[in-house]
Formats: sequence, C-alpha cells, structure tokens
Amino acid sequence: MHKSHKDDIGYQVQQISHLVKQLQNERLVKEGLSISHMNVMFVLYDEDRVNQSHIQHHLGIKASSLSKLIDILIQKGLVTRESLDGDARSKIICLTDLGKEKQSQLYKIRDELEGQLTEHLSKEETEELARMLSQVKSNVDKYYYSS
Repeated sequence: MHKSHKDDIGYQVQQISHLVKQLQNERLVKEGLSISHMNVMFVLYDEDRVNQSHIQHHLGIKASSLSKLIDILIQKGLVTRESLDGDARSKIICLTDLGKEKQSQLYKIRDELEGQLTEHLSKEETEELARMLSQVKSNVDKYYYSS
C-alpha cells in the first residue's frame, strides 16, 4: 500500500517552502525586498566583505541569478560590489551603512515569521525540528552535489 502523496516528505517540504516564501515576501514588500534579497543580506550580516562566489555557494544559486539580486541591492544602496586588486572578474560584496541599518528590521521580520511557524511547538521541539531539517538538508546536499 502506497502512502498518500500529501504524506510524502518531499511534497510537504516543497509546500512549506512555497508558503513560507510567500509569507516572507509579503512582509518584505514594505522594505522593497524579496526573500532572495534578504538571504543575500543575511550572508553578509554573518560575514561582510565576501567574494560573490562565496555568497553563490552559500545560497546554492546560479551566478547570473545572484548577480541580478546584487544589482538590485546596489540600486537600493544596501551593498557595493568591488573588484579585487588585479582581478576584475573576482568581486567582493560589502554592506553599506544603509544595509547595516536594515539588519535589525530584517531579523525582526524573519523572527516574527519563525515564531508563527513554530507557534504550537515547545522550545525543545523547535530545536529538534531545526536539527532534523539541518540533517535532511545535509542528506540532500550529499546526493545533489555528488551527481
């Protein structure tokens, strides 16, 4: 007997991902950003002045997609793109003062949504969920990047 499609873990993760992106984007619209922009900003909040390829690897997106996201963040005055000495192809991405000022607001938006997502879970259950999701992500990475 096969389990129902709606009970499939991959399907549930995909559905949750889709809905969380929509909810996050609704909250970010007043900031003029999307969840993709916010993810770039969070990488920079963890480690400012990083190579563009570092962000690309961390987020697992195409170079062309990241370049477009960074172009928009530059237009909004949140980041700058600088060439490394002697290598015009290698770019360093840096937060501007305005980008740094947005940090607390972006974390607040993320934390409010995470609070809603885990509303009926205890602290221990939330920590266990985070641990299990991290393990699932590691499993996916192992198979995705080995092919």
